[in-house]
Amino acid sequence: MVLGSVAAVPSILISVSDGLWSIAVVDCVALLWLAFIRRRRESPFRWRARNFICLLYLLGLALLLKVGPAAQIYLMAGPVMTALLLGLRSALFALALNAATLLGVGYYANADIHLPGFAGAPLLEWIVITINFAFVNALMTVSSAVLLHKLEISLQKQSAITVSLAEGHERLRESEALYRATFENAPVGVSHLDLDGRWLAVNDELCEITGYSRDEMLSLRYGDIAEPEDVEADAPAMAALLRGDIPSLNREQRYIRKDGAPVWVHRRTSLVRNAAGDPKHLVVVATDITERVRYEVELEYQATHDALTGLANRNLLNDRLEQALAGASRHGRNVAVLFLDLDNFKIINDSLGHGVGDELIKSVGERLAGCVRDMDTVARAGGDEFVLILADAESENEVATAMSRILEVVAGLYQVARHELHVTCSIGASLFPRDGADPETLLKNADAAMYRAKEGGRNRCKFYQEEMNARLGQRLSLAAKLRHALERDELLLHYQPQVDLRSGAIVGAEALIRWRHPELGLVPPSQFIPIAEETGLIVPIGEWVLHAACVQAQSWAAMGLPRIRVAVNISARQFRHKGLLESIQQALRLSGIPPGYLEVEITESMIMYGPEETIRLLRNLKDLGLQIALDDFGTGFSSLSYLKRFPIDVLKIDQSFVRGIVSDREDAAIVKTVIGLAHSLELRTIAEGVETAEQAGLLRGWASDEVQGYHFSRPLDADAFIGRLREGRRFVIDG
Repeated sequence: MVLGSVAAVPSILISVSDGLWSIAVVDCVALLWLAFIRRRRESPFRWRARNFICLLYLLGLALLLKVGPAAQIYLMAGPVMTALLLGLRSALFALALNAATLLGVGYYANADIHLPGFAGAPLLEWIVITINFAFVNALMTVSSAVLLHKLEISLQKQSAITVSLAEGHERLRESEALYRATFENAPVGVSHLDLDGRWLAVNDELCEITGYSRDEMLSLRYGDIAEPEDVEADAPAMAALLRGDIPSLNREQRYIRKDGAPVWVHRRTSLVRNAAGDPKHLVVVATDITERVRYEVELEYQATHDALTGLANRNLLNDRLEQALAGASRHGRNVAVLFLDLDNFKIINDSLGHGVGDELIKSVGERLAGCVRDMDTVARAGGDEFVLILADAESENEVATAMSRILEVVAGLYQVARHELHVTCSIGASLFPRDGADPETLLKNADAAMYRAKEGGRNRCKFYQEEMNARLGQRLSLAAKLRHALERDELLLHYQPQVDLRSGAIVGAEALIRWRHPELGLVPPSQFIPIAEETGLIVPIGEWVLHAACVQAQSWAAMGLPRIRVAVNISARQFRHKGLLESIQQALRLSGIPPGYLEVEITESMIMYGPEETIRLLRNLKDLGLQIALDDFGTGFSSLSYLKRFPIDVLKIDQSFVRGIVSDREDAAIVKTVIGLAHSLELRTIAEGVETAEQAGLLRGWASDEVQGYHFSRPLDADAFIGRLREGRRFVIDG
């Protein structure tokens, strides 16, 4: 309106002063029309645009009538504005109207405008002018329409880009918000580190793990909270990660909290690279595994230490003794095994109670632990019995001196629960290699020597004595006979049923070797198996057992009997023999037994011999489809971390634990813990040596999968075992 006034008011004044009243009237009408359009600014755009174009047409017509052909330029503005405001179709109508208007004005005015070559023909002049006008006006209108169309396309593209950018920014903002929420609320410690180990970003969980605030963490380096030993051990792997040799680094390590306490974490480190592929920073995810490690350490401690005294138990004793014997064998040294028993302890226990007896046992254990070297071992064998291993004993005289010192340390006055107790002990000793080559023999001989010391008056020590040549002659004779046992068909197998505790059905059988000699009769495995191990005969004997057991199991299935697993023990020497895998493949092929029904049993000590080689061999066995059982679990001293890595299907709980689960809380706790551990690792459990219904009931209540033992059946020969399968008997187990 203001612009219209600025343009119209001077025009009106000039027209009035020049007497151009018609122009003045038109300007006044235009001014009023503009005011009318403005007042109707809420009306649709196309209505206001049409009114504005009509106003332009009126002004152009008025000027054309007053001024003549020179005013046609004002008419040209109409189609151009129509194209811009209403589109090309409406502009074509405006062009036609302009041409008709110009031609009509020229026809009715009949004015000669003196165009060269058209003198005396005013109508023809106006036709030429109209054609020229229409061409120029059409060109301007179309150009304006094309320009407007391109402008609209450009604006649409710009709008689409703007919308896309806005959506991209919104997605980026949402992604950043999601990442930030994930980073901050993750249930594990998440952090970013630069390549120098400085913390760039940490979440609350990592601060909770380390005990530092966020600001404190950002001022530290990785090495400030990591255990130095772990940092040093990780250096080669970190270098490999930065080189791109490995995609990520997984470690279980220790962080040092702000309060100085260690915390175990599982740390996964990944490398982030920039667009050029160069290392940029590290992303570290840390999970607090302190409780799990504590549980594993506690479980391992329970499995290897006496609950009352904290001394080594039978498991750790056997392991330490095996290690001592192996070292002594390599270096040609002696090892002394001392078996110690308190004199008249039963009288103290019965008269003063088990509480006083337990306190006395603890006190004796403390004295024993304080009177030996760090390299020696003190173990509680059970009750009031202790075993000491004196490694690298120089001579019998040195051992005698040590025993005299131990007698003096143990003997004396004990203050226990307001009671003054005078205690003495008896000690028996055996020497490696003179009195035995294996832990069992040495312990047995030391035990026998201890009883002879008691018979001699107590509070004394005695060495084991036996003619070595006589014992060696017996072993050599037995070894010679054993060499002919295979070729003379003197070996046979017995089978002990393995019973499912849920159904009571026989689901497997353990193949146990027997030797029936024509002169010696039935020779116990404990006598000839160690000789077979020492002489190497265990390898061909083991192959025979493997083939015979597979053939027998397949023959049972061919008779229509229920198909069951057959378990075969693999000796340590056979396990390390290069032909084991080929021997098993041959047994499967010749017998036709499905691989899933053959179970090989190995012991803890065997898998600890070269763990990496063991893993490869076990995986090869698993690839055949076999079941793998870890026999006598709990009697060795293997690492639980290895147990997770080995492809094992079954844990067999040793009978030494099962035997005492009814009366011994320690044995019960160990068995329950082992069953829970096995199930957490998705392994089956078989409890060995079940001899009573009460033991079977407890094991079923603790969710053990299978059992075997004399309560269900002694080992049977093949014919008797067939009869047991044909009966189809299901054992009833209460629990």
